[in-house]
Amino acid sequence: MKEGTRSICDDCSSSGGDGNMSDDQADDDDHSSLPELGDLVPLSVDTDYTEDNVYRSRPHYTKMILIERCVLCRNRRYLLTFLFITLCIIGSVLLLVLSKRFHQSLPNLLHIGKHSTNQIEPVCLSSHLSEGNRTTVEKMNLNRVATAFYNKLIGDNNILASGFLWNDDDAQTSKWRPQGVTTLHTENGFRFALISWYGRADEGYAGRGGRVSFVNVTDMPIDEFLTDTSEIPFYNYRHVLLVDESFCTLPNIHVGGIEYQNGTLYVADSRKGQQAIIEFDMANDLYSVPSSMESLLGYRYVLRASSSFHTPIKPSFFSYDIDNHRFIVGTYAKCGNDAIHSHQDSSDCFNQPKNNLLWFDKNDVSLSSPLPCKHYFPEMQGAVSLNWEDTTVVWTSSSYGAVSNSHLHTFRATPFGKGCPNIDLEEATKVNTNLFPPGLEDLHIEEATRSKARFMWMQTEFGVRQVFAVPIGQLL
Repeated sequence: MKEGTRSICDDCSSSGGDGNMSDDQADDDDHSSLPELGDLVPLSVDTDYTEDNVYRSRPHYTKMILIERCVLCRNRRYLLTFLFITLCIIGSVLLLVLSKRFHQSLPNLLHIGKHSTNQIEPVCLSSHLSEGNRTTVEKMNLNRVATAFYNKLIGDNNILASGFLWNDDDAQTSKWRPQGVTTLHTENGFRFALISWYGRADEGYAGRGGRVSFVNVTDMPIDEFLTDTSEIPFYNYRHVLLVDESFCTLPNIHVGGIEYQNGTLYVADSRKGQQAIIEFDMANDLYSVPSSMESLLGYRYVLRASSSFHTPIKPSFFSYDIDNHRFIVGTYAKCGNDAIHSHQDSSDCFNQPKNNLLWFDKNDVSLSSPLPCKHYFPEMQGAVSLNWEDTTVVWTSSSYGAVSNSHLHTFRATPFGKGCPNIDLEEATKVNTNLFPPGLEDLHIEEATRSKARFMWMQTEFGVRQVFAVPIGQLL
């Protein structure tokens, strides 16, 4: 072996040589097998072998990889941008749908609205109205139109009802929510459905207090099956703002229940520190705001409070038993304290101390008496009762939120006169329950003037807001 003779390269795997060649073999090879000068690659430059048998420098190969990665990154950004825009569109549509269903503006639906902690002040007319500004329900200019419907199936038990839908503004508004319902018959044969609304605090309308819609349903069928007259496509109505004796609004009032009896409209006032029923004399307290005066928050008619009386329980809703001649007042009590809550008749909630109803005589009621009837259904929104054959039948509505179905509970008791119905409501066999759309609110029993046919009026505050009457026979 010649001294100093070695293998051509230090890394023979990169030059195509045999890594196992000995020094003697290399010495005996023909000089023609040696690589030409042009085939040599500087050892300081890394190379890679390509499919077309061409050597490429590693920087060139790295550049190609980077270009490919940039293209992939660009395509990925396009895809992510497309997905983001698609999700934004889907989210926006979903929020709009939820906003309409829950009747809340988007900021309040997302809990990002600014809510003032300051005390809400009433808004008053610039000057008091006089006797010359008094008017009657029949003389009001009804400037809105509701769409009538007849023999519509409502609820899971295929209950036939007739009623109406609000115009688009009132059907979709998030600033007002409907609550109470009653009816009014005039001496001249006119028939009105009255619906109360409260101004939403989270929409900045708490200072407006409450209002009542007067809907002329004179032409609505009133026989047992709601079909004895031709179908009228529309009913006219008007909103009337509720005010106190000084012609100022009633801030934060919930108007959860209303009842008209013998010329007086009774309105439940469940505000903290009030716990009262406000009375409005329909013959003397309905006023028209003249065109020479500035309207009160856009309202040309106001209904002025004349007096009030207290009840021993919080008056969330209010009605009247036309057979026993007694008023009914009840308290709404949420079942549990969960942030995310759905309405259900949980047996765990029957013993809540605030699940109260009370039948009373107006001349015998105060903040301390009579004692209420306890352990009723949770989340009650309304209650009515009447005599049927040899029993007293009681109905209560209960609901919570815009998602869960509402419940209409029916149970019978022996005529109880004064006091409370004697029945164990936790025994399911004694209570019949009908499902209704979400947001079922106040209840009212109407008796037709001539036929004496009776109907139960109801309404919903969420989803498709509808006001409707059901012949009592369908609910027994």
